[in-house]
Amino acid sequence: MANNDITTLLLVLAPAALVLASSYLLLRRMLDADLRRKQAEVLLLRRGETLKTRFSAMEQLVVLMEHLSPTELLLRTTRHAATAGALQLLLLDTVRNEMEQYLPYQLYVNADTWQMVIAARNSVISLINQSAAEIRPDEPSIHLSKKILTELQTLPAVPTIDAIAALRKEAQLLFA
Repeated sequence: MANNDITTLLLVLAPAALVLASSYLLLRRMLDADLRRKQAEVLLLRRGETLKTRFSAMEQLVVLMEHLSPTELLLRTTRHAATAGALQLLLLDTVRNEMEQYLPYQLYVNADTWQMVIAARNSVISLINQSAAEIRPDEPSIHLSKKILTELQTLPAVPTIDAIAALRKEAQLLFA
């Protein structure tokens, strides 16, 4: 009789164990899938915030490039300097100060784009220094302004234009 009771008990417990095991596996899969879905949602939210920050940084770097364009620089600074030497120093100081404000934005653009920004800044500085080297420091500041604009005309492209193009391209890739 004991053998028969054990067999009956096994016949009752075996399906119950199968149901329990399958319920456990099914519940575990559902919880794992839910966890993965929630993690994906959090990642998507983070990416959205990062995307907004990166796009904002690119916008600000475009503003920087516009501020560093030689014609814009001259419009903002020429009236504040009496001599060519004073204008040169003011222009270089303005470029340096503008650039310092935007240094943190390099974290949000790729290295090649940042190098384009740096190259644009260096080209503007070089243009200022080369133009100033051809003019006496005590001449009126308007002479340096004219020389910079004349030299700018001989360049294949305005130094900041290439950096703006790189920033636009990278911004477009964010939304592609």
